[in-house]
Amino acid sequence: MEEHYKDTIILITAGPVDGKARWKATCTIKFVKDTRKVSQDLKLDIDYETAEQAVRAGLMFSKKWVDAGKPSPSD
Repeated sequence: MEEHYKDTIILITAGPVDGKARWKATCTIKFVKDTRKVSQDLKLDIDYETAEQAVRAGLMFSKKWVDAGKPSPSD
């Protein structure tokens, strides 16, 4: 899933947890004004029952990370 949020592009993917029927989200946040450099790859340590739940949680987490004013690579 890709979403444009404020001055960022948030990419969320979900992958299976080894040996379990659970999913984890990986969040990539890119700052548009900084020529789309990857600022941060974030992995959530919480397992979810479905890929959709993991993606939704990753998106919420990423938006809060951006709202908290985490610095871009050029800061």
